[in-house]
Amino acid sequence: MPWRPGDEALVLEDAGLVINNGVITDLGPWEVVRSRYNASQVMNADGLLVTAGLIDPHTHLLFAGSREDEFELKVMGATYEDILKGGGGIYRTINDTIRAGDSELISIGLGRLNRALSHGTTTIEVKSGYGLTMEQEVRLLRLINELGRLSKVDVIPTFLAHVPPRSGRRDEYVRGVANSINGLSGLAKFVDVFCDEGAFTVDETRVVLKSAVETGFGVRIHADELAYIGCSDLVRDFNFSSMDHLLNTPESNIKAMANKGVTATLLPITILTNRTSKRPPINALRGNRVPIAIGTDFSPNTWSLSLQLAMELSTHMLGLTPMEALMAATVNAAYSLGLRDRGLLMPGYLADVVIWNIPNYRWLTYELGMNKAKVVIKRGEVVVQYGD
Repeated sequence: MPWRPGDEALVLEDAGLVINNGVITDLGPWEVVRSRYNASQVMNADGLLVTAGLIDPHTHLLFAGSREDEFELKVMGATYEDILKGGGGIYRTINDTIRAGDSELISIGLGRLNRALSHGTTTIEVKSGYGLTMEQEVRLLRLINELGRLSKVDVIPTFLAHVPPRSGRRDEYVRGVANSINGLSGLAKFVDVFCDEGAFTVDETRVVLKSAVETGFGVRIHADELAYIGCSDLVRDFNFSSMDHLLNTPESNIKAMANKGVTATLLPITILTNRTSKRPPINALRGNRVPIAIGTDFSPNTWSLSLQLAMELSTHMLGLTPMEALMAATVNAAYSLGLRDRGLLMPGYLADVVIWNIPNYRWLTYELGMNKAKVVIKRGEVVVQYGD
């Protein structure tokens, strides 16, 4: 079950955690745990915070190229429409990604996964979406799955219907995407659609999601980021695992999310990089006890794989409490991805653990701009360890 606003969270002081064969087998007061076991290895985390590994439920990790020049133009006053007219924006990334070879993309992807791991992320969702044609999307999904096999980080693949092509008939393209989804079985766990002004319409999104559900995929949605055009209304028609962004979502749809147990995934780094004053309806989410998750939304537009930064911004910009931010980046992110074996420090859960170089959970969002991870453990194996 997810952690909802208002739920209690158990914080243990002077505790011991037992790991065996990659799984947490015991947890309790240190003196009690120590008396029960003759451990082959003991790791001292005296005075430090220990949590479950972080889980990033929303990234666009696999692409080639970068757009730092466009960032400079935006700071100088250019609009995204100006950048698109100049041949930039998402279509530039699509072209760069299509031109890149498979080995280049794998190398890029592994480097990014290692960066995320070094900041405490042990599970990560990765979307396709920079292929445009279904042939290229299948290629990207195959590469995303290969990244999961090669990396220490668990990778959850998602097919994303990102943007329609700039030429050709949209209705034919949407039907083509919907008709091709059954060919993605075994390559993706979820189907996601970017439903918004300038992207897919509500009706187009419905067509794609209906095909996804009929094929047996979980469904997610980018909704109401740029404007409210009715995208979040689809909560009444589909059992979403997650609805993401939600900067313009009416409270009536927040209530519908609560009734259906949908997770709201917030993306504060994107709010920062888009330089918008809009915010998700935190009070409505809290008041209706909607599970809240946090993701990085890593992309050419939001270049950060640090969930620590997302957590920091979620408290300083959005008003989450430190505990809400921690739960959003662990158990609730896991819940949104359909993962019931991680996200908490409990017997029977995967031993995905971070030892933090800070004294308590409040420091996770109190200290800004620093990598606070000291040791990262994945399935019981130390995969990252920094010196004092």
